[in-house]
Amino acid sequence: MQVSNGLESGLSRVHPARISPDTWAATISASPELTTQPSDWPSALLRQWSNTSAEMDQPPLDHHYVVQHLGGAKQVTRWGGTKCVSSVVECGSLSFVTAGTNYRWRTQGPIKFAHLYLPPTLLNSTLHRLGKGNDPVLLDHIGRRDPLLEALMSAMLDEAQTRNPVSGLYMDSLLETFVIKLLMSYTNARVRPTKGSEVLPAFQLKRIVEFVDSNLSAPLTLDNLARIAGSSVFHFCRAFRNAVGEPPHAYVMRRRVARAAALLQKSDLTIDAIAADCGFGSAVHLTKTFTRWVGQTPRVYRRGRRAR
Repeated sequence: MQVSNGLESGLSRVHPARISPDTWAATISASPELTTQPSDWPSALLRQWSNTSAEMDQPPLDHHYVVQHLGGAKQVTRWGGTKCVSSVVECGSLSFVTAGTNYRWRTQGPIKFAHLYLPPTLLNSTLHRLGKGNDPVLLDHIGRRDPLLEALMSAMLDEAQTRNPVSGLYMDSLLETFVIKLLMSYTNARVRPTKGSEVLPAFQLKRIVEFVDSNLSAPLTLDNLARIAGSSVFHFCRAFRNAVGEPPHAYVMRRRVARAAALLQKSDLTIDAIAADCGFGSAVHLTKTFTRWVGQTPRVYRRGRRAR
C-alpha cells in the first residue's frame, strides 16, 4: 500500500549544492559492509549496508542511485519537500533516486540495503552510444519489482563480495546491461532495440583475439576491448557476440580456462603459478572456475591427463 500527500512526482526540490556518495557515506550511522573502489570499477559505485539507523537524511547527491531493499519486506516512508510517500516494499525490490534530490527516509522492518550510484554522465554516454540523444531523466519509483534489474544487481553484489581481481570484464557487462535496461524502462528516453546484425570484421576480430590471448594474466575491461576494436562498448558487445557466439566476458573466461588446462597438462607449474599466469586471483578462484567449466578440479584434471 502506498500513501502520498499530493501528486507523487517523487522528486523533492532540486538543490544546487550536491555532494558525493563518499561524503554522504561518512555521515551514515554504520560503515558499509561492501564497497567497490574506483580502481576496480571506475564508472559506478556499489555499496551495501545493514543495521544503520532506522531514520536517514539523504542530501542532494551528484549521482543518481538505485536502492535494492534486502533482508525481508519492510515499510519504507520517504519525505521530500511537502510530499510523503509510504510503501511496503518486498525483499529484492528496487527504488530509483534522481541526482540532486534530497529526502528523509524511515524504515520499519529489517534494515539491509544496497546502493548502486550512477553518475549522470554514465546514463548520458550510454544513451549517446545508442544514438538516442542526451540528458535522460530518471523516473522516480519506490519498491519497484523488475526481475531483470534485480538479478543484475544481485549478480553485481555477489561478484563484488568475491573481490576477484579479474572480474572487471564481467562487472562491466552487468553494469552495461543494467544501465541500458534502466534507460529503456525507467527514464524518459525513447530507446528502441537496435538491429542485431552488427558483426566484427575479420581483421578487428583477429586483433581482439590476439590481444586477449596476450593479456590473459592482466585485468581486461570492455572499454579496453572496445577501444582496440575501434567501436563503442554497446556496439562492440553486440558485434562480438554475433561474430563469436558468446559475450566478451564468457569468451575471455573460456580462454583463461583453456590456458590453465594446457599448463596443467604440459607444465610442472604449481596451481598458484598457473592461476597467476591465467589471470585468476588465487588458486581457489582458479579451482572454482575450472571445476565449473570443466567438471573436474585442476588437480584431478592434471592427474587424469598425465595418466594417459
